Parts: sequence; structure tokens; C-alpha cells
Amino acid sequence: MSDKSSIEKASDTMGSSTQFKKLSKLTAGYVEGEEFKDSDLHKGFFCYNCIYWKDMSGGKCIIVDDKGPDLFGNVSDVIAPHGCCKVYEPNFDKINEKKEVIVDDNKTS
Repeated sequence: MSDKSSIEKASDTMGSSTQFKKLSKLTAGYVEGEEFKDSDLHKGFFCYNCIYWKDMSGGKCIIVDDKGPDLFGNVSDVIAPHGCCKVYEPNFDKINEKKEVIVDDNKTS
């Protein structure tokens, strides 16, 4: 039986997964539409809501390479939070996050 900590186990898993060749943006059917850049990313099929997307100093995906052109020929060198591809798997924790809106009723016009 292994006495590894959960951090060591996660590190081993990530180390193993990085040995696989990632899909190109074209193969994955990745698109990055600028018109969605300022959208509410908690709604819709965006990389932000995908289980494979990681936000660390520019967007990264566990299975899609961040280099190269998307389907529109655009090159951004990141997997944008407002992008999406055909290997999208929803991260329901992010999609169902509740956002709080504070309304100041004392505000006068």
C-alpha cells in the first residue's frame, strides 16, 4: 500500500498525462470568437466551463495544445476562457456557480 500524499498522487497523475501528445487546435475543432470575450462565461459551452481547462498565466488545456491556429486561422497561443472545441466536457461546478449581486437601494438618481 502506498503512503503517498494526495499532492504526490496528483503530481504523478499530471506527470503521466503530460507524456501524451496533445491535440492541435484544428484537430480539436477549437474556435475562439472575440465577440464572446466579454460574455458571462458561466453560461454556454466555453473553455472556462470545461473540465480540461486550467487558468494559469494564460489559458491552458490538458488535452489541446495552446499553440497554432484555431478553425478561423487566428493564433493566440492560449486556450481562451471564451473558446470552445469539440472535446468540451462540462464542469458543472463552474456552470452552476452562484454569483451574488449587491444592489444599493439608497442610491438616488
